[in-house]
Amino acid sequence: MKAERWQNWYKSFICLYKGRNDVIAEQNEGGEYISIGGEGLSFERFLDHIHMRKTYAIYNMDDLKRVYFGLFDVDVFPRNQERKYLLLGIEEKRKETLQLMKTLMEMGLKRQHILLEFPTVGFHILIFFRNPVEAKQVKMLMEKVLKRSNLTHIPFYPKKIAESPWGDRIQLPLRINRNTSRRSIFFRDLETFDPEHYDPNPDFSVLEEVESVPDEWIDQWSRNRTN
Repeated sequence: MKAERWQNWYKSFICLYKGRNDVIAEQNEGGEYISIGGEGLSFERFLDHIHMRKTYAIYNMDDLKRVYFGLFDVDVFPRNQERKYLLLGIEEKRKETLQLMKTLMEMGLKRQHILLEFPTVGFHILIFFRNPVEAKQVKMLMEKVLKRSNLTHIPFYPKKIAESPWGDRIQLPLRINRNTSRRSIFFRDLETFDPEHYDPNPDFSVLEEVESVPDEWIDQWSRNRTN
């Protein structure tokens, strides 16, 4: 029964975090990510990552230059500053994250289309697509969201389109952040989330509640180039 549960969690994870199946990146002892060809995030690698025996990142673009998700990287910079200042910065990033979520919902998304991750130095907003979308199209949409939110300084992915055949290297959640020595997690409520006191154990039920963004939403905002 336990093995079946892990298989189900693995399916929930890779259903959203879809990366390439022919290459993955593994973090070495020095913190550098090394590309490994052959396969992507296998079940065995997923277990090693979750149990913190190894740390992996995926590449997010297929051979047709399409991606399955977009990520807003609302992190504090620099990430390695003293804890008390980092926490102050996180509170500012909470406000920016709330604004981005508000914009996305004003544009027609529902709360269940949005996944929140706490990478321990800020917040990540992820939206997952029902079908793969051209990376250039997603980049344009992400830029539009940031412009409407007056937050054009925030980094996002997909970013590497022309210069990389594999796209961006996306660090997977549930890893230990080397800047803080704390574990990244999924969570539900941004307004009440406490960055100092949280359960570091993975909650895969959060993933099971996420809905993929329909093609119609992508098409609507791609056609609407003036807003």
